[in-house]
Amino acid sequence: MGYLYLLCVALMFSFGGTCVKLISPYYGPELITFFRFITGVFFLLLLKGFKRQSFPHNFKELLRQNFKWILFGATAKWLAYFTENYALTHGLSYGNIVTQPAQTIFITLSSVILFHEKLPFRKVLCILLCMSGVLCISWNGRPLSDFLQGNVYLMGLFLLSGICAGSHVLSQKMIGDRMDIIDSNLSIFTISSLLSLIPSLPSIFRGDLMGVVPTFSCVFAIIGFGLITGLGFYLNARALQLVPFYMVPVIQSTMAIFAITWGVLFFHESLTIYVVGGTAAFIIGLIGLQFKEFNRKKDH
Repeated sequence: MGYLYLLCVALMFSFGGTCVKLISPYYGPELITFFRFITGVFFLLLLKGFKRQSFPHNFKELLRQNFKWILFGATAKWLAYFTENYALTHGLSYGNIVTQPAQTIFITLSSVILFHEKLPFRKVLCILLCMSGVLCISWNGRPLSDFLQGNVYLMGLFLLSGICAGSHVLSQKMIGDRMDIIDSNLSIFTISSLLSLIPSLPSIFRGDLMGVVPTFSCVFAIIGFGLITGLGFYLNARALQLVPFYMVPVIQSTMAIFAITWGVLFFHESLTIYVVGGTAAFIIGLIGLQFKEFNRKKDH
């Protein structure tokens, strides 16, 4: 079931770019980010009610003890989604496929710096392979002048999104043994909702939203985005309890294949050999980063 959970998470998150493309004609990236968090909180509360799981009696004390990491994770996740949604709004619907390798590389380097884990030459090569794949996708065979003017900026936002997402994973690691996964995500997403609302307040007060009539597909995408966020993180946490940790990024990397497929099918975006080759490069790099752990588990 753990592997099925991870495939479901990869499939759900692959629709992120599709949701943004459906919402962006009516709302900007600031509000898209807010909608994702607030609807995610709603679905997490529904899940908590469905499981008949009440808040612990010492919930306030847990919040106080872990507030620094909760605030750090909430800020990081808000920045991750805002930069991703902005880049998706102005670029391809599958551009966020590079956030996963960026997140993996950031977590790997953080493990070396913060937890003094070793970084063998093999992992360095795999990191370089991931970076080469990202650059190949960003370049996409365009003239160098076009690449330097537009693609680098958007790719930088996707990479920053991956780094911020990795920071959120770090915060979850630090509080994972202290709080229930639903309660910690609820706490983080609630603060993220408030943070994401702040940049939207000027446009709301100016009345920019007056007269905006979203289509059914837009409303469906807003609801679906929240469902993906809330349920996706819950299933991911469940999977971590059932499968070896080294398999998580390997299976999650299949999101890239799904995301590219939806971009081609739904928005008729071009699929070039550069995108295919770059995707294959960073998937191989991600698998290579986990290969030693795979062998170690196999030996045991």
